[in-house]
Amino acid sequence: MAELQTIDHMPQVPICVAEPAPARPEVLPQPVGAGPLWRSLLFPHRGQRALEIGGDDSTLFAFLREAGVRIERRAEHPGPAAVADLDLVLEHRREGRTPVRPVRIRSFLAPGGRWVVALEGNGWIGLAGRRILRRAMREGFETIETYYAYPSLHSPRILVPLDRPEPFLYFLRLAVGVHAPRQRLLALGARCLCALRLHRMVLPNLIMVARRTK
Repeated sequence: MAELQTIDHMPQVPICVAEPAPARPEVLPQPVGAGPLWRSLLFPHRGQRALEIGGDDSTLFAFLREAGVRIERRAEHPGPAAVADLDLVLEHRREGRTPVRPVRIRSFLAPGGRWVVALEGNGWIGLAGRRILRRAMREGFETIETYYAYPSLHSPRILVPLDRPEPFLYFLRLAVGVHAPRQRLLALGARCLCALRLHRMVLPNLIMVARRTK
């Protein structure tokens, strides 16, 4: 009968453990479904109430009605007794067309509500995006997020977060590359703009989501 034998000397086999790869900055994929770009930011559901400012000929937020959101229009300037009861304030702004906004957007929104601005430029948005962000900060919105819809607002494939430089630089590396001299120059310029917090100004569109949390 065979006997079990203890093994005193094991051959030493080197073990290689791969170092964990650094996490890639977040680039949000476009989910599937009607109005996919906006659905990923707004999570619409039946019973929500929204106010749309301007954009009479815009269909950018049309999918919200299909999702059961009640979109309405009311007086542009709320009175002193305005009730903060809306879930969403929506705005599609094109270059050269500044809608008449209420005195205070925040006064329309219930806690948890969002002011969503889709800003579309002719080439790039320039200073218009900075003005919108400054207004949101002045009104005291607790959270302000910005995104770039690539390649356009109407036919987006991905949303690129813009509030930190890493996702934008990662997206630029994927979209443009850094091999040819011209590509390396573009990447260097993008890094400089990010360092100066000016990269939003040179994009063809900007999506701002300002949230009232309390």
